[in-house]
Amino acid sequence: MLTVYVVLLLAIPSAMRLAPLGSAGAPSTVMAIGALFWWVWFHLHRNWRLFDGFQPVKMAILAWLISMFVVYAHAMSSPMSGDEISPADNGMLKLVGLSGIALIANDGIVSLERHRTVIRRLVIGVGLVAILGLLQYSTKQLFIDRIQIPGLTSGASGLTLAERSGLTRPSGTSTHPIEYGVVLTMVLPLCVAYAMHAPRRRWLYRVVLGAVALAVVLSISRSALLCAAVGLIVLGSSWSAAARLKALAFAGATAVVVYLSSPGVLGTLTNLFTGASDDPSIASRTGSFDVAGQFISRSPWLGRGFGTFLPKYWILDNGYLGLLIEGGVLGFGGLLIVIGSAIWVARQARKAARSDFDRELSQALVASVAAGACGLAFFDTFAFPQSAGTFFLLIGLAGASLRLQLADRSGTSATSFDDQAGFLPGIKAARR
Repeated sequence: MLTVYVVLLLAIPSAMRLAPLGSAGAPSTVMAIGALFWWVWFHLHRNWRLFDGFQPVKMAILAWLISMFVVYAHAMSSPMSGDEISPADNGMLKLVGLSGIALIANDGIVSLERHRTVIRRLVIGVGLVAILGLLQYSTKQLFIDRIQIPGLTSGASGLTLAERSGLTRPSGTSTHPIEYGVVLTMVLPLCVAYAMHAPRRRWLYRVVLGAVALAVVLSISRSALLCAAVGLIVLGSSWSAAARLKALAFAGATAVVVYLSSPGVLGTLTNLFTGASDDPSIASRTGSFDVAGQFISRSPWLGRGFGTFLPKYWILDNGYLGLLIEGGVLGFGGLLIVIGSAIWVARQARKAARSDFDRELSQALVASVAAGACGLAFFDTFAFPQSAGTFFLLIGLAGASLRLQLADRSGTSATSFDDQAGFLPGIKAARR
């Protein structure tokens, strides 16, 4: 199921959706909503103990989802502009889906091997999206505007490749180059882990890593570069000096390839930071704080409702600030607890891991969640299905990592399903 979700998330362009559902109509979002109902149905029907020990990520997600329902009820009981009602409904549907996919990943993976399989398929999927972006950059064609899927309405027909300083910015199957870059950087640490420590086919994962690294640079996104830096710093904090030197050599080689193949890209990237004081997008972000303060003061604890801070008020480009406005201190604090619990669990999984590969993979999950958390500060992650879906899938994978590592160390099953064969057979056993 998680593999199908990855395919829907990455292979179908973000702009394509079921029109009646509006912004919650992306196929991946619809599947994720079904995942939560599946998860609830399963737990209501089981009559055996599923896991031993406390599951912090699961409890944090459930507490946050309940708190956001409280926020939603508060918003609906307050005076609200007519054009905010539908976004509030769609916003809650999206949160239900994000929580569902994270909970399925947290509870439904029954062995380390299947955990590695999901991560491996996510890495390969992101690699293919990166290659698509490289093709877009080299040919200056969008390609995804030619895709038609029955039942889905596409907003991509009028889209073109974005440009910055005369340079083409690839977007893959994402709606915007920033979303594209942030999605790549969230999975980048996992690509590095597989390229360095995979037990087999390392050459394939090194090709994927090269494609992802190039695509991140060519997205010409300040947010993507900052997220990549955070992810790689966290990942590299556990490396030896020799491994760090190899990483620096790889980064230098990537810069040389970009310099030789795409003159002007490195200069444009440098100007994104050295010329930040004159950048209107930076001015918009810094100007957001005064606007945000006015809205937060009206309902600081419960906010105004998730999804109701419309672009007509201001474009924040800051997921944390947006959640503080829409979800108040309750919703904002709940998300921080979800992120913190995922990072803590993955760190504990690293300590419990028995092999170098599993230790590196657990550290990569820490880095990926940290990169996604960084992206929230520079980009409205929740406004785009690919970035939000990838982030919460990573949170769920991090949540499962400690349980699976502890089960592997003790030589016991990771679950207590009657036939110990998986999530779906467990459901069939519950039905019997």
